[in-house]
Amino acid sequence: MTILIVTDNHLFPIAIRSVVKSQYPDSAIIETDTILNAIALSQTSNPRAMILDVGAADAKDTVLLDDFKKANPHTAILVNLGDQPQFMYKFIRAGVTALFSNKSLPEEINEGLRLAENNTRYISSDIQQQLLFHIIEKPINRTLTKREELMADLLITNKSHQEVAVITGTSSKSVGYYKRRIFQKLEVGNLIDLAVKLNKILINKESGN
Repeated sequence: MTILIVTDNHLFPIAIRSVVKSQYPDSAIIETDTILNAIALSQTSNPRAMILDVGAADAKDTVLLDDFKKANPHTAILVNLGDQPQFMYKFIRAGVTALFSNKSLPEEINEGLRLAENNTRYISSDIQQQLLFHIIEKPINRTLTKREELMADLLITNKSHQEVAVITGTSSKSVGYYKRRIFQKLEVGNLIDLAVKLNKILINKESGN
């Protein structure tokens, strides 16, 4: 069994290797730092699973992730969200096999790997709790205009007000106004909560709710 680990954090593979080897002592583990490199490596290694660290340079590029899936339709994709659970909806929509985080126990990672062998999806308990919280919190009644949606999408990419102003053809002062209005409408206080709320809105739209 060959497993690809994608990360540019030198500490990440150390922890993952020990977990993988405890369950699959004969497995071959290959490390690389980007999904793009993983696509190239997978052509000769035929990996059974890819464990992706959300902190890797191109980890959030769902187009590349989709390219990997097309090139390796039988490879399970497990994503470690680290301490960035706001991206859970992004990877759920991308159709990854398993999600876990820095809070997940080694047993949960092992369970994710075990279920991945049968293409069964798995979400660690801490992420399940966050998903449940978002499901039971009060619904979003106030919608954004198309321009506000564009501003919100740009803001959560951590672009500066000046960069957003250039892209949208407005002023930095206007961007600040839009940001305050978006935060007020969606009842959020920071960009991380905004990213979570935007993903929730998108999930609701896709499900027809």
